[in-house]
Amino acid sequence: MNRLRPGLQWVRSRDAGLLALRRAGRSAIVMPALLALSIKVIGNPALATFAAFGSLSMLLFVAFGGRMRERLPDQVALILTGAVFVCLGTLASRAAWLAAIGMLIVGFSVLFAGVVSSALAGASTSLLLAFILPVSLPGPVSSIPDRLAGWLLAGAVSLLAITLLWPAPARDPLRRPLVTACTALVARLRAEAGFARAANGTDQAEQEAARTRLEAATAAASAAVSGLRTSFFATPYRPTGLTTAARTLVRLVDECIWLDAVMDQMPSTGHSFSEQVCTVKVAAADLLEQGAALLDAGRGPLDSLQPDLDRLEQARDAMESAAMSLVGVATEAADVSGPSDRAEKYVSELEPSFRGQELSFVTSAIVSNIRVSVAALERPWWQQLLGRQPAGAAGTLSSVQERAGAHVEPHSVWLHNSVRGAIALTLAVLVSDLIGVQHAFWVVLGTLSVLRSSAFSTGQNVLRGLLGNLAGFVIGGLLILAIGTDDTVLWILLPIAVLLAGFAPAVISFAAGQASFTITLLILYNIIAPAGWKVGLVRIEDVAIGGLVSLVVGVLFWPRGARSEERREGKSVDLGG
Repeated sequence: MNRLRPGLQWVRSRDAGLLALRRAGRSAIVMPALLALSIKVIGNPALATFAAFGSLSMLLFVAFGGRMRERLPDQVALILTGAVFVCLGTLASRAAWLAAIGMLIVGFSVLFAGVVSSALAGASTSLLLAFILPVSLPGPVSSIPDRLAGWLLAGAVSLLAITLLWPAPARDPLRRPLVTACTALVARLRAEAGFARAANGTDQAEQEAARTRLEAATAAASAAVSGLRTSFFATPYRPTGLTTAARTLVRLVDECIWLDAVMDQMPSTGHSFSEQVCTVKVAAADLLEQGAALLDAGRGPLDSLQPDLDRLEQARDAMESAAMSLVGVATEAADVSGPSDRAEKYVSELEPSFRGQELSFVTSAIVSNIRVSVAALERPWWQQLLGRQPAGAAGTLSSVQERAGAHVEPHSVWLHNSVRGAIALTLAVLVSDLIGVQHAFWVVLGTLSVLRSSAFSTGQNVLRGLLGNLAGFVIGGLLILAIGTDDTVLWILLPIAVLLAGFAPAVISFAAGQASFTITLLILYNIIAPAGWKVGLVRIEDVAIGGLVSLVVGVLFWPRGARSEERREGKSVDLGG
């Protein structure tokens, strides 16, 4: 065991949470099992093809985050949407022009839809494969039942696999940072109240201790809020889904950042009603602490927050009454000092009250959104299926329109990438049909795998992909030559090849993943229809064609990717300054 520990540590350093290994392991079990069932028991090659590639699509190329009760509906939606694409792709495959138009529409829709949800963005490859596979394999309408049966069989087994086979722990990129930020803000609120009360006393040692606690709490809160901001903005796509609970988390991010900014602007001492402001801060801290605990648990009695909400409102009312009493003091001071001095003093005295009101309103908004988020999680499954929203939650459609609408403009990098990807996939479908390649699916899949947001990075991936496929062809070809027509050995090697194909891209490199995938395809196609090592040459040829299509499109359409927009934004800022 000790000898294996360095290897496990190396894997963990490259595969956080062993997520890639989990996906690859499930695929290595499910895909060969479904292939054996379809070929050896059912005896249907068309069903076998869609069951095999469908299982890879739904287990290897997608991994939904969140808790299991959130992953399963996402997986069901993927299965059903993919089933629709299988039918549409088969219908479109009957004519080249129809296949191209269908690929353009589906490609753009799927790629652009990722802007509204991390679940959609993460599932884009799987959804595209559900259309690319049938549209690349021309078939009559009568082939739809077999193809659909294969896809749905893979989908049903995928649900069992993600639930029972080494299920991944809950991954929520925002919930934990939000809880951490709220907890740190609670500590800062209490430290500020403690420092203000100590400052009104005469014990110098207590004042210094309170000041030290406040500085530490302020630094910790700033770091926690900064970490929350990074968790939200440092992802390639919006790190939340379209569910009510997920959409509410986006509002909580903004409100936590807002609360931190309010506290930065709020004076701690030096005003007439310091005690009332301290009471507001303590009440806000107690309420926010209860809300953070509820958000962390994801369940609990929602009415338990009401007493703390009432106490915060009472503290705010008392602070407002104390602030209004300054009117009389300011009027009496008018006889001694000039009007300008009176106004300046009056505004200075009222500033803590303004900030205290703002603080209480933001805290109440945070807790209200936490209640909505938890209420959404606790809905019965049938309410979630029917789209029943908890009180205070906006509809999904309005959220989709708002997020997508923000990127329907000429300078949107996401829009550029979606258009570029759709055009590349469409050209790959057309080129495959015009030159009559043997496996059009590999051409389109090669285009999808190497296309990136700039021509330079696309070119690099084309080179890596070709080198990887060449290595896979050599290794796989030697295996096929050594094995010959021994079907039993091919079946034994298939799970190992699938495991490597799923594991290598994340842990080793893109080229290693391409090599492993080529070996997998050599074994797979020699099981379905023995063709020897020559099928590897076809694979390299098809990947080269797909890579060339990606490179041409990358050069012609926004070749600099996001860099050009960054430079444009930089220039506009400089000119404005």
